[in-house]
Amino acid sequence: MGTAETQHPVGRAGGAERQRSRHPSAPLPEVGPTVATGPRVALGETGLSAFPFALGTAEFARLSDAREATAILDRYAQAGGNAIHVSDRDPDIASLVGDWIRARRVRDDVVIVARIASSRGSDFARGAAELARTMGVDRLDVAVIDVSARLHGARHLEQTLADAEGLVRRGAIRALGAHGLGATELLEARVLASGGYPRIHVLDVPYGLGDRDGYEGDLLRIALPQRLAVLPVHAVPRGILLARPGDAAPRAASLFSWRGRLARALAAVAREAGLAPAAAALAWVRAQPGVAAPVVDAFAAHQIDALAPAATAELTRQHAARLDRAGAR
Repeated sequence: MGTAETQHPVGRAGGAERQRSRHPSAPLPEVGPTVATGPRVALGETGLSAFPFALGTAEFARLSDAREATAILDRYAQAGGNAIHVSDRDPDIASLVGDWIRARRVRDDVVIVARIASSRGSDFARGAAELARTMGVDRLDVAVIDVSARLHGARHLEQTLADAEGLVRRGAIRALGAHGLGATELLEARVLASGGYPRIHVLDVPYGLGDRDGYEGDLLRIALPQRLAVLPVHAVPRGILLARPGDAAPRAASLFSWRGRLARALAAVAREAGLAPAAAALAWVRAQPGVAAPVVDAFAAHQIDALAPAATAELTRQHAARLDRAGAR
């Protein structure tokens, strides 16, 4: 296998604008870390197992050079990480991740979780096939049906599941997930699965200490009995990822705000637990019902080092309860 020659821009752009925003990067060499041995959790009933937190790539769009993204991927692999979340809304980033997978020769060691935008049922199969080609891989491990940008409806859902059936049968995708479905639609999907359509096994939903309302409620009550693997996206907000151990809690105008209260509680719990604030926040998310592998959009390699202890760390009941109270609005 020769070295990858593709020069990658990092960020979202189109046409001439994409050319102007292109950042030079050296070809990705076929040397670098393989995926280290690390803890694994089952992704529901998919038959797949993943590192206790997945690496999101949404923040790669902000990086100034593709080599920064490669460094983050390498550091995640060195930590034992094997689950990478991509989206067809960011084809340049998906291509970069695909080149990294091929250059490091780790395709069989990683779990690709790919969110596929779906505005009509017939778009899903085409979108999944196009993303796999963009990444240069033979399959997507978890193909997430993204219905967040259109009106929901059982007819559309049935059409999309029918569209996905051939992909599942051919092994082009190993498991189905969903993003943007409400509780009623998840129930509809289960009914359709009992009639022979592919079953949704993974729930991709925003959830974390700063964003609890979307999951804690009807979605949680549906996900648990269906044994869905919940992959909370935006599990650790950017502001928490930027916090360093020992940072002072916010003062002045934010002193009595909800965010200020949460930041102070998180700083205290992190200090007492011997964790970085981001790792303490991640450990809290991991401990919630139904959660399999939270997705963290790291944007610097050193953040992986700060997060890695959360793969096995468990908060005490007192620490978890303190964060529960502080995070409740």
